[in-house]
Amino acid sequence: MAIKVVITIYLAILLLTAFYLWHNRHSHFLIYDSKNISNFSSIMSWTAIILGLETLLGLVLVFQANKYLNLITLALSSITILIFSLLLNQKGD
Repeated sequence: MAIKVVITIYLAILLLTAFYLWHNRHSHFLIYDSKNISNFSSIMSWTAIILGLETLLGLVLVFQANKYLNLITLALSSITILIFSLLLNQKGD
């Protein structure tokens, strides 16, 4: 039961992150802004959409009987955030 509460809190944070990325896709994110990175808006948009879909998947999986299915949500969202950070940190070399 405790794992469902923790995953639900994680999903709420994930949804808030997706909303924040979507809302600021044309302005800035932390130290990054649209002036420094040419495809900044599309990276932010796609990441927000993917995180939103992963949140929906997580909501479906959190109510399943197998608690290990929640690892799918954790793994997918971690990989998405990793790819997002790698794309933002690319140098124009």
